[in-house]
Amino acid sequence: MSKIKPLNRQFISNIDTHKAITDAKRNLILSILKSTTTKREAKNYLTKYQNQFDFTNLKFANVKEDDPLNQRDNQRELFINRFLNQKNPFTNIYDDEETKLKKIPSRIAIFKIKFTNITLKQWRGIVETFKRLITLGISPIILLDYDHLPNDSFRSNELYMIDQANKMLNILGKPEDQADLKATILRTLFTTNNGKPTIDSLESILIPLYQGTIPIIQPIVYNADNTKQEILKCDKLLYSLCEGLIEKRTTDLLSVEKIVMIDPLGGIPSIERKQTSHVFINLSQEYSEILSELYIGHIGPKVRDLHVENLNSMNSILTFINDKSGNDETTGIITTPEIMSINNDQLNPIIYNVLTDRSIISSSLPSTNKRTPQVSTTIIKKGVDVQIFNHDDYDGNFSMDYLFKHKLVDKEKLVNVLNDSFGKKLQVDEYFKRINKNLATFILVGDYDGAAIITWEQNNGDKIAYLDKFAIAKKNQGLPGLADIIFKIILQSHPTELIWRSRKVNPVNKWYFERCCGCMSSPESQWKIFYTGDIFDKRIDRLKRAEPSKNGVVNIGEKLKEYSAICEGIVPSFK
Repeated sequence: MSKIKPLNRQFISNIDTHKAITDAKRNLILSILKSTTTKREAKNYLTKYQNQFDFTNLKFANVKEDDPLNQRDNQRELFINRFLNQKNPFTNIYDDEETKLKKIPSRIAIFKIKFTNITLKQWRGIVETFKRLITLGISPIILLDYDHLPNDSFRSNELYMIDQANKMLNILGKPEDQADLKATILRTLFTTNNGKPTIDSLESILIPLYQGTIPIIQPIVYNADNTKQEILKCDKLLYSLCEGLIEKRTTDLLSVEKIVMIDPLGGIPSIERKQTSHVFINLSQEYSEILSELYIGHIGPKVRDLHVENLNSMNSILTFINDKSGNDETTGIITTPEIMSINNDQLNPIIYNVLTDRSIISSSLPSTNKRTPQVSTTIIKKGVDVQIFNHDDYDGNFSMDYLFKHKLVDKEKLVNVLNDSFGKKLQVDEYFKRINKNLATFILVGDYDGAAIITWEQNNGDKIAYLDKFAIAKKNQGLPGLADIIFKIILQSHPTELIWRSRKVNPVNKWYFERCCGCMSSPESQWKIFYTGDIFDKRIDRLKRAEPSKNGVVNIGEKLKEYSAICEGIVPSFK
């Protein structure tokens, strides 16, 4: 009997522990599902981060794991021991049967924090944001930005930085504290030769990171040219840090997921959005244009130069990471301390981006719409290449045949993406014959990842831009920002007047409705007709519907008849 009681207690203990694990995982997954918008977003997040979930605060001593080295924390402990024993930590790992095991990479987010005017209340909110990010599988690294300090006295600047760092540690938690969040200060991790910084000791960052401690890096470097310590520009160190972290030998151990700039100025300002921030920037397409926009005088030179530095730094880093990794998974985020301190998964753009890989609002929502929120956060990707073929850029010789003949567009690839996107077979000859001569704009994104075809349609002698095809390859139909990128170009290409149609049963109609000026449909039609454009901007005279258009006033009744005639008259192009 005495032997049965301990076994019974052990059995009950195992049940309680299993329940604790199950509850912890269920609560985390429920919070993820609540914060993501679509099943695809939730699936994408869980696929990437499922091995990062940390339940170490629960006591699982009685739970048997399949293989200890298949656990994230056990792998990290192995890497730490290799570091400390002066062995190569990047060599492969094997189980007891000498089977090679897959390494679980750390998902890293680097935070460059401009250390000015952050209140204690904001710091407390920022601490809670870091806790949430760690729970979601992110390993943060903090790089402190002291570029605002004068260059006259290294000693006084150093004392100021030490004082500020100690205040940060008191808020975030020291390594010896038994707190949920712990941080440690690192300095002189970099050596400069001829002005170029390189990281000396990667393990000085990775060991605390693997131990669950946030490394806080001071921008103090050792200058090998004059054998002195100095404070370096933070953007240089940020680039060098990224360079060191994604060297070829570490790619399977870690992944740089986010580059976050916390700046009181917030995101990159947009004229279109009345000086609030660009929501999303596709650098491959928009970098030069946005850089030029910053110089046209809508903001003061001092503030402009700071935004230019942020944009240039993001472009350099994301381009470098993209070239090294061959993918566009790293995201740049520029936001304010106040916004980072928001403790709500759906309102904090950093947490929301980790969960969904997109911005909290869609970048293609019309900025003139009062329902579109104004934001102070910019999400940035290296992004996709965009080609725009516009009727106005050709001298009367613009057609689909012209684009095919001069190999500007691959007909077979275009047909494939249209078939794939719509899930039907295009009536190829009939379709291209109809649109050939009245092509207005053709938009191609990436390697036929998406495309849009806009035609000129006529009724009563008026030429109206009609969005004939808006296609995204199925594999990309949840890719954050791709639909927004294409739709923004569509609206920019035809800002005055644009119409399109969609079947009434199309689930995308809600998305279309948020981006149009108006929508109409008749009970006997299978179509919903959408319209938008500058001509509807405060110029619809609702009291004069029956009168002809005059003095720039749009006669909405006549317009709707015209739109209906065009959209109902176009023959469906799929079998």
